[in-house]
Amino acid sequence: MTIADSKKRTHIVDFILYTWQMEDLIRAAQFQPRLLEDWAENQAQAEGTDPDAERQWLMALAEDLRQSGAVEKGHATLVKDAMAELAHLHELLLGMLQDSQYQEAFEQAKPLLEDLSDRLPTQAHPVEQLALALYGWMVLRLKKEAISAETEAAMRGLRNWANALAKGHIQVYYPS
Repeated sequence: MTIADSKKRTHIVDFILYTWQMEDLIRAAQFQPRLLEDWAENQAQAEGTDPDAERQWLMALAEDLRQSGAVEKGHATLVKDAMAELAHLHELLLGMLQDSQYQEAFEQAKPLLEDLSDRLPTQAHPVEQLALALYGWMVLRLKKEAISAETEAAMRGLRNWANALAKGHIQVYYPS
């Protein structure tokens, strides 16, 4: 099982963020197979996963980016499909499934989403807004940039919602 497969089964939002990070890595490596293969092998050794499977997944993602016309920006079909799945799940959890824990987590995050919505150049589904906010926060943390206490507090609400969404994903797509 690859790192991506594991993330998809255990926390779908982490899977999206990880895949976006890998898309950025692929672009930074300028799609050079040797660099990507070396990175996948090192990552597999660090994580205890199958190097061949990691290489295949990363190379398939690179090809998906090319085929999707997302060489410079945008996302692979794999990511677009996962985002569409999450948007649908979001509507199910709020509507037909009436998951009260999910509804509460979403309601707590709603004011943050309204603030984010005002800052985005285009209208985005709430789940996409969630992913964008979490990815931006993650990038700031990776760069070791200062993050205000207000932003950290806001991110806590978004992370709680992301966790509720991931829990709903497991319940719907991987029931025990």
